[in-house]
Amino acid sequence: MSRSCRPARAADERAARPAGRSGAATGRRRLAGAVAVVSAAVALCAPTPYLVEGPGPAIDVLGELEGRQVLSVAVDAGADLPVKVEEDGGSGRLDLTTVMVGGPPTSTTMLPDLVAALLDPGQDLSPRETVYPTGTTAEEVSRGNSAAMVSSQQVAVAAALGELGVDYESHLVVSEIAEGSRAGEVLRSGDVLLRAGDEPVTGMESLVSVVDASQGHPVRLQIRRDGETSTVQVPVAPAPANAGQRWQMGVYLQRDYDVPVEVEMRLDEIGGPSAGLMFSLAVIDRLTPGEATGGRHIAGTGTVTEDGSVGPIGGIAQKVRGARRVGAEVFLAPQDNCADLDGRVPEGITVYAVDTVGTARAVLRAVAEDSAPDGVRTCG
Repeated sequence: MSRSCRPARAADERAARPAGRSGAATGRRRLAGAVAVVSAAVALCAPTPYLVEGPGPAIDVLGELEGRQVLSVAVDAGADLPVKVEEDGGSGRLDLTTVMVGGPPTSTTMLPDLVAALLDPGQDLSPRETVYPTGTTAEEVSRGNSAAMVSSQQVAVAAALGELGVDYESHLVVSEIAEGSRAGEVLRSGDVLLRAGDEPVTGMESLVSVVDASQGHPVRLQIRRDGETSTVQVPVAPAPANAGQRWQMGVYLQRDYDVPVEVEMRLDEIGGPSAGLMFSLAVIDRLTPGEATGGRHIAGTGTVTEDGSVGPIGGIAQKVRGARRVGAEVFLAPQDNCADLDGRVPEGITVYAVDTVGTARAVLRAVAEDSAPDGVRTCG
């Protein structure tokens, strides 16, 4: 949303000539006017510390983008699933929604941008520091958004399979060793954590519990590396005061899923975790017979967890407006975002508050049958 500005020339430097008292006064007035013009130009063109959020594109996850299927699903050879893959999404649309963000550190916003945003009910302003920590670079924002998108896709597949009752396995995996951590003496990126002490590693909470109970002594971990299982002693160190725990191993972990399907999503230019709900619904649509949308144009947003819970996101008002702009009739919004839409839902679109993938599926079934979903409230 940045503009290119160049201060206007305030005076013609070639026009110098002697002047009397009245000429000097006229010169001073001209100089004052010139200074005002330059000051105004500089103020208009100076970057501001604000982010401007506006509606972004809506993308049909059941359709194509630039000639390629946005989402494709294939069942692994030999997998015995109580579901089948349907490649045709039908005549309806299931849109993920996005927000266009302008401002530091990825771009520049200036005073005209702020004025335009204040006059537009579809845009919002936020101080930079409320979104990005001081010192965050554009490269870090891009890398973080890309990582969040990949992670959200993996979790969305797991949530979809869980909703359909399909078994899968998940593990905590070492993604990176923190700089200076002694854990790098025994752990590597890609190690799968199987047991901590005498307990199976079922999630982050179970691992943190064992590490905290170590009282600073090395933690015995059973890991799998390159298909081989072994046991290692991992050094620990005091955790920062704000970490919410007493001890830490100094590694970054991610959840890895062993699922009986292969899902490919082609959305190179979009980042962040907020498309998780729509990814889950799209996978479910591919793995179940019939048309999930009933031929309707439905959009939505929301993070999703492995157990199918739907979480809040930013820019909800912009996403609803962007969905309506492309013709969506129904919008699925995280339940915790409902209050953010008071007085901000455009005409012609109904917004339903959903708390789980199961609730979202119930809304889709009701909408496909042209009825109101039982027990699901609307927003706005």
